[in-house]
Amino acid sequence: MIAMIRSKIARDPGHSDSWRMLGKLEAKEGNAFAANQSFTKALELDPENVAAHFDLGTLLLAGGQKTQAQGHFAKCARLAPQSVYAQQLYDKRLIARPENNGNPSNQYPGSANVAYAGGGQDSSSSDPTIDPVGYEIQTFDGRDDFDQRFDQLKSDADPKLKRLRIAIESGLLYNSNVSLTPISRGLAPSNDESFQAILNPELEWIALQRNSWRTGVLGRAYMTLNESQQSEFNLLGAQGGGFAERDFSVGDSEWIGRMDYVYGIDHLDSDRLGDRHSVTASMIMIAPDLDVTYLYLTTALSDFDDDGTAPELSSLDGTSLTTGITRFFQTGNSWMPNYSLGIDGHWADTDGADVRFRSLNGHGEMTFQLHEKLKFISGGGLGYRDFYDFTGAVNRDEVTWRINAKLRWQLTDRTAISLVADYDRFASDNEDFDSERTKGGVIVSINY
Repeated sequence: MIAMIRSKIARDPGHSDSWRMLGKLEAKEGNAFAANQSFTKALELDPENVAAHFDLGTLLLAGGQKTQAQGHFAKCARLAPQSVYAQQLYDKRLIARPENNGNPSNQYPGSANVAYAGGGQDSSSSDPTIDPVGYEIQTFDGRDDFDQRFDQLKSDADPKLKRLRIAIESGLLYNSNVSLTPISRGLAPSNDESFQAILNPELEWIALQRNSWRTGVLGRAYMTLNESQQSEFNLLGAQGGGFAERDFSVGDSEWIGRMDYVYGIDHLDSDRLGDRHSVTASMIMIAPDLDVTYLYLTTALSDFDDDGTAPELSSLDGTSLTTGITRFFQTGNSWMPNYSLGIDGHWADTDGADVRFRSLNGHGEMTFQLHEKLKFISGGGLGYRDFYDFTGAVNRDEVTWRINAKLRWQLTDRTAISLVADYDRFASDNEDFDSERTKGGVIVSINY
C-alpha cells in the first residue's frame, strides 16, 4: 500500500492528501519520524488541511510533545469547528469547546472559505487510497451472483447451448472512483476519476452430462484499463475452476442444485495482490408460475501477498462466509414483466482487526418493457457493515446504499447494448471511510 501511495506522490508531488495518507501508513507501521515528515509536507502544500493538522497533532501527542500537538489541534478546531476531528478533540478535552458550539459564521470569521453547508466536510480531509477488505464485489450485494446464475439458467433452457456458454461484456465507462475494484470492498474518499475500458469474458463448458447430472469447467476474467494518471488501478483478475449440478423435482417445482470451486488470482497494474479459493453451494427453484428463487452459501479463503508491518491490524488474509436468497417474480404484466428482491449476509474473519466486518444487505430490481427489444431496468440496495474490531478512535461502521439504471436494447438474440448509470455510497461517521462513486457509460453484452 505504501508503494502505491509513493508512486502516486512521484506522479503528483504537490498533492497534500497523498502526503497525509503516506504519513498515516508510516505512523501505523511505527515509523514516527517518517510520518512526521510526511504530515509536515502535507501542511506545507496545504496549510488548511484539517485532517493533516489532526493527524500530526495526534502523532506529536503520542510522542510526548504536548505543546506542539496543542498548536495543531487548535488550528484543526479553528479551521473546521464542526468537523469530526474537532468533535474528537472536544470530547477528549484536548481543546476547549467553543461556547457557541463551534459555529464558524460567528466565532471564526477567518474560516469563511471552508465549506460546511449541510454538515459537509472540508475536502482537504479526503484520503486518496483504497481500503481493500475482500474479493468479488461489483454491486456490494448478492445481485451479481443471481444475475450470473440466471444467465446460466437461461443458457441451460436453450437446447442449442447445452455444452458451451460464452459471455463477454465490454464497454467504456466514466468512473468517479476507480479505486473500487472487484477485489476491493472499500471506496476511497478521493477523486480518483477516469474513463475506463472494461472487458469481462466468461466461459463455462459442460464436459460430462448424464441424465440430470452435469459437470464441467469454468473460467472468468475481470479487466479494466484506466487513463494513464490512474493506471495503478488497472485491474486484471483471472478465475478458473469447476462445477457440478443436478436437476430434480420437488412437488410441482423444478430444482437445480450446484457446487462450484473457483481459484482466483488478481493484479492491480503489474503488481500481484493475492489469490483466493472459494466454494459455493447454490440452489435454484423454479415454481410452476415461473417465479425463480436462488439461494447460495459461499466460503472463501484469501491470501494477500502484502500483509503490512502490522498484520494484526491490516492483514486481509482470512476466511469469509457469504449467504443470501433472491426471489425473481413474474408479474404477467407486459409493461413490467418481472422484478426481484433479495437479502444477503457477509462475514469476513480477516487476520487484521481493522478490516474485519459483518454485513447485511437488501437489494431489488424492476424491469420495464418499453418496446419489443427495449428494456429499462432500475434497482437499488441498502446495507449495513459492522467493523466490530476496528481499533481507530472514530467508529468506521458504514451504511451502504446504491441505485442503478440500465437502458438495454436487444440487437440480436445474442447481442445487446446498454446505457448504464450507477451510484454507490458508503456513509460512515469516520471521514477517512466516508465515500461515494458515480459510474456511467455504454456496455455491449454478447452471449453464445
